[in-house]
Amino acid sequence: MRSQDAIEAQYHEAVDALVNKVQKDPYILAAIVGGSFSYAQVWEKSDLDVELIGRDAIRPAQSLFSLVENGVNIHASITPRNTFKKRIERAQQGSVWHSYFSHSTLLFSRDASIVEWYDKNANRDNIGERDKQLQILNVVLGTLPSLLYTEKQFYVNRDYLTTFFSLLDTVQELARIEVLLNNEIPTREVIQPALRYNPEFFNHVYTDLINCEKNEAVIQDALDAVNTYLDERQFIFQPILDYLIEQKTPRTGSELNADLGHRPHGKSKKEPEFDEKSLDLVCQWLTWKGIIRQVAMPLKLTVKSQVAVEEPAYYYDGTVPQQTQTPLKDDIHARIHNALDSLTDLLEQDWYILAAILTDNLAEDNIWEKTAIHITLILRDGTRFKQKGCQLIEDDIPFHVQLYTRSEYRKLLDRTLQGSGLHSILAESRVLFSKDSLFFLDGEDGFPIGDPSCLQVGKRDKQSQLFYSATNVTAILAKAEKWLHLKHDVDYTFFYLKYAVGELGRIEVLRHGETPRRKVIYQALKHNPSFFNTLFMDLIDKPKDEAMLRDALEQVDGYLEDNLQLLFKPLLDFLEESGDERTITDLYAHFGKRKLPLDWACEWLAQKGVIEQFSAPIRLTMDSRVSVEEPSYYYDANNPFLFDL
Repeated sequence: MRSQDAIEAQYHEAVDALVNKVQKDPYILAAIVGGSFSYAQVWEKSDLDVELIGRDAIRPAQSLFSLVENGVNIHASITPRNTFKKRIERAQQGSVWHSYFSHSTLLFSRDASIVEWYDKNANRDNIGERDKQLQILNVVLGTLPSLLYTEKQFYVNRDYLTTFFSLLDTVQELARIEVLLNNEIPTREVIQPALRYNPEFFNHVYTDLINCEKNEAVIQDALDAVNTYLDERQFIFQPILDYLIEQKTPRTGSELNADLGHRPHGKSKKEPEFDEKSLDLVCQWLTWKGIIRQVAMPLKLTVKSQVAVEEPAYYYDGTVPQQTQTPLKDDIHARIHNALDSLTDLLEQDWYILAAILTDNLAEDNIWEKTAIHITLILRDGTRFKQKGCQLIEDDIPFHVQLYTRSEYRKLLDRTLQGSGLHSILAESRVLFSKDSLFFLDGEDGFPIGDPSCLQVGKRDKQSQLFYSATNVTAILAKAEKWLHLKHDVDYTFFYLKYAVGELGRIEVLRHGETPRRKVIYQALKHNPSFFNTLFMDLIDKPKDEAMLRDALEQVDGYLEDNLQLLFKPLLDFLEESGDERTITDLYAHFGKRKLPLDWACEWLAQKGVIEQFSAPIRLTMDSRVSVEEPSYYYDANNPFLFDL
């Protein structure tokens, strides 16, 4: 392996080469580099993230580019000057966008105003108190779903393995809160700084938990610690409490989402748009904790509905909450089903609602006091409604409701790939009522909602899903290898390994023609117990070390190698049929998914000698006279390497 000094020199030379080229393009005003090159360490598989700022009238050839310089892959975006100005000024302090700029480096600028905006807004040393409050609340809104799922797996399903996996995700979100509370702008990896700020807590729920036997007492202790962490920091909910104090009367979930969840005219443009469902959940959580109170108020789901349902409304009276663990009640199963029946009867009376679909498993062994029921409502085409989603309440049971018109939902069904997460949900859903043949199992045009046989996956969709998961594994693997070989952080390597194994589990299940479920590891173990036990399950309760994790990552890499003709077939077929080099732009245009990490997949295949990588010129704008380089790839099906696999 090359020395770290040699690797860093290669990356600096790549940046210098790119800057020398784009500086000659009069349509490019500035360049910013972010990612590990700017604030951490690069290694031989790192990529570069570059933001290019162009003139206002720029006509970019595309918004995103994959480039290559000096053997280094570069992810670049190009933004007009005014768009960049609005984006950087509106970025809430502590947000992902602010984090990127605060940890970036301005490579050059020929525009003094860009330098001024950058220096003013890319400041990681100070976060305004209001922005910090709002950003922490944003993080909490994403934390609570993970925490509630973790608690359900422990208290209801008694599934300690899934509890452990989900608990690690929850801890990562708490680490983001910890970093913000210490006035640091979080990066992608937040657990490491959180360990510095609060070693007692994060060693307990992260380091110690990863390296010990997972039993009921250990998991219960970790869950108690997580809940105590949030209970001791109730001030993180202050924006919601301040709002309710100011309003003085109960405010519905719809009003909360409208007033807090959007950027109202005349107020700071830096206020975030909270996710509506998450904002409902945090209010419900505060109600469970006894911090705020809940009442019910009438709501019409469409503009012309004659039938009113009820949505929760909240108020804060300032009384001291009673902090008690919600018990499991014997009658909760009956209460939930009675509430569902009552709400279904009411919804069916609404002429504008064509169908109601239950997307939850309400078996007796799968529900508890904190269960929130998810329902999808299909409305007549042309029906006007104010919001796509809302929370309803019936007999104190919360319902999360998603609304679609018939044509919108039909399009959703038509583009749902077999084997996808949505396909799994639909196949296990239940039609509560329907006034339309689209939602009957035996309807001529019906989609077989609730038919377990739908969980079988057709050949074409299976291939697409396999390719999607395989490309994800290549990206995850590169990150895990960096944290093992460069950082020597075995705990965080294991954290990444967890995600890699999840994707391999999806692959294993899809290979057998089944649809992956949320707990895919159990499905994969049935099909290939030897591999998944050796790779992962046998490591769960052991103290982690570098040799153990190195072997696990090699097994992940070997799994991809052993199955690469199957997993990467769409990419290899496209390259083979082309008979010539195809650029990364060509690949993204063909596969149509910029979120698909094709760069990582192609780089992995090139490292294995399966495909060859070259470079090809590309112009950043329609008017540019200067070219940069993007990767291009060639595949020879007669490559002798393939016969060794």
